[in-house]
Amino acid sequence: MRALLASLALSLALPMTAMASGDGDLAEADDIVRLPGQQAAARPERMPLPGSPPGDKPKRLVPGGVLIISFDANGDGVISPEELREGISAAFTQADANGDGQISALEQQAWAASFPVRDDTLANPVRFDPNLDRIVTYEEFYTVILQLAAQYQDSAGNITAASLTAPDKPEKEDRRFAQGGGPRGEGSPGGPQR
Repeated sequence: MRALLASLALSLALPMTAMASGDGDLAEADDIVRLPGQQAAARPERMPLPGSPPGDKPKRLVPGGVLIISFDANGDGVISPEELREGISAAFTQADANGDGQISALEQQAWAASFPVRDDTLANPVRFDPNLDRIVTYEEFYTVILQLAAQYQDSAGNITAASLTAPDKPEKEDRRFAQGGGPRGEGSPGGPQR
């Protein structure tokens, strides 16, 4: 019994010792159990667009928008088909942290967390793994990004940064009106009065 208690005390003391010593391994191991989007929860959802004037209000982006904007190599606010292809290749290389030619769910989540703007679409491992074999190949990655980008391409295959902006979320008051409610303190017409 004493050996069991000593073993338990040691197993509890080691993590505390590692935390007290500033060993970062535990903090990194903790990230493994986080769900997609949790690592990025404290990061902003908005960013200034390339080519926008200094001091311009940051914009909300469509799902995958932060990734597609990162493909704008020359910073002109337009992602050409060539920039898209080169960007997808560079993004895959960046996401494939161990260089084995495939992306695991953990690699994908770490890659998505590296963006300056929160984008849960990029952190979702199922999004990039259509056959659900838990491994994202270059072909799967390339196809998914092309499908995502196709939603925003013009007839020439270009994507403008402006087409990647999402509408602003309505304020809480506006949402209530959109759902058929009235201002605070007013009931719906003909409804019971309290």
